Amino acid sequence: MSKLPIVFSIRNLATFTFITNLLCSPIIQAQSNSPSPIVTPPVEELLVVGEQPGPGMWKVSKGNNTLWVIATHTPVPQNMKWRAKGIKEVVAGAQEVLSTPSISVSTKNMGFLQTLSLLPMLPMAMEGRKNPDGARLKDLVPAETYARWLVLRDKYIFENNTDDESQDIERWRPIFAALELYSQAIRKNGMVTSSPVWKTVEDEAKRNKIKVTSVAFEAPLGDARGAIRDLNKSRLEDIDCFTKTIDRIEAELGVMRKRANAWARGDIDVLRGLPWQDQREACTNAIQNASFAQKLGMTNVAAKIETAWIEQAEKSLATNAVTVAVLSLNEVVSKTGYLAKLRAKGYTVIDPVEQ
Repeated sequence: MSKLPIVFSIRNLATFTFITNLLCSPIIQAQSNSPSPIVTPPVEELLVVGEQPGPGMWKVSKGNNTLWVIATHTPVPQNMKWRAKGIKEVVAGAQEVLSTPSISVSTKNMGFLQTLSLLPMLPMAMEGRKNPDGARLKDLVPAETYARWLVLRDKYIFENNTDDESQDIERWRPIFAALELYSQAIRKNGMVTSSPVWKTVEDEAKRNKIKVTSVAFEAPLGDARGAIRDLNKSRLEDIDCFTKTIDRIEAELGVMRKRANAWARGDIDVLRGLPWQDQREACTNAIQNASFAQKLGMTNVAAKIETAWIEQAEKSLATNAVTVAVLSLNEVVSKTGYLAKLRAKGYTVIDPVEQ
């Protein structure tokens, strides 16, 4: 009998996507909340609307072969449309397209009966979002932090939202409460956490029958049953993630709006000049340092994904005249990002504004 793979995929290294896909993925049948009405408050900087060019493409080359890198970013203005005509033409002429880097945990090496034995555990995994022993947020986080949380919760989650599941958020683990707060704050400030880039590139590649290579580090699935048990009976070290998410929402929404506009307009100088602080590291550590993640083989995630992407990029550059890849904006412009690593290896990297 054939094997039945179960795969957990983590896209773009966005921390909250990491958590959502790992613990609330369709494979454990998590239900998504209905989006609340979008209320855009008055702000200093209006978000761009209509068709926008994005930042163009970074050119990586060695010899006659070229890797074109498209920078994806979230959040982006809700009412913009990405102008991808020139990029579509490059994709159509490529020999290969590299996906956004990810990590997967798969049961493909397990037997069919072993895989089926995990299915009764899935309802238990759905409970992983809640605190063990019925603990509430006010019991877990410092009083000063909890007071700040209440202000933001009432402003972004409870206002105009009658979803029963969201109303029960006080029983969620801090990391999941932070995820919900972040998502609602972004939405109600006129932005969306989904990016149009990868779907557009992938659709164009498929339309032109261009090879699409999934770039991923595949973690060997460890003790899945033990991991789910550990998750449901133990707390995560996620207070720092919760606190830094609140810090960011209180202080950084304006910066996020400026960065969203700069990405949409293709203003690279502004993108490089804006401060880049987020809660990703704190939230990632809360997950990958937990015992359940150790049992799933989810350790040193960022370094392993970086290695997988750079190895594939070098292989594609050596093989293809033209390759197209999609990377998160931070990994493109950061002085320690993926393109900086390729530059250090001797590849020529040219920004869109220099072409």
